[in-house]
Amino acid sequence: MKFFKTEWHQVSSKFTYDITDEDIIKEFVSIKRFKEIISHQEKKSFGGLEPQGEKPSAEEFDKFDEFIQEFGHSDRNDDWWMERKGGYEVTFEYEGESEDQKK
Repeated sequence: MKFFKTEWHQVSSKFTYDITDEDIIKEFVSIKRFKEIISHQEKKSFGGLEPQGEKPSAEEFDKFDEFIQEFGHSDRNDDWWMERKGGYEVTFEYEGESEDQKK
């Protein structure tokens, strides 16, 4: 018999970027402006930086996303915090379950 267990976890992932100042200045004119753009990224419900400086334009937001995708992250650290707390949901199913439910 084949059956499946699904664990529903929540994870926070921290990505590390290491981009030279020269590359940032070439694309965003200054380190200060780049930091301001970072500070305006969405915080959602987990906090983050307080917005600094002028709000970036739609073009600057797009440019930021493209820029960090181009360089990629050098490290990723995942914290499976629901797993640590033991508060995750578990579901089971088995092969042929839908046929059995029809009977």
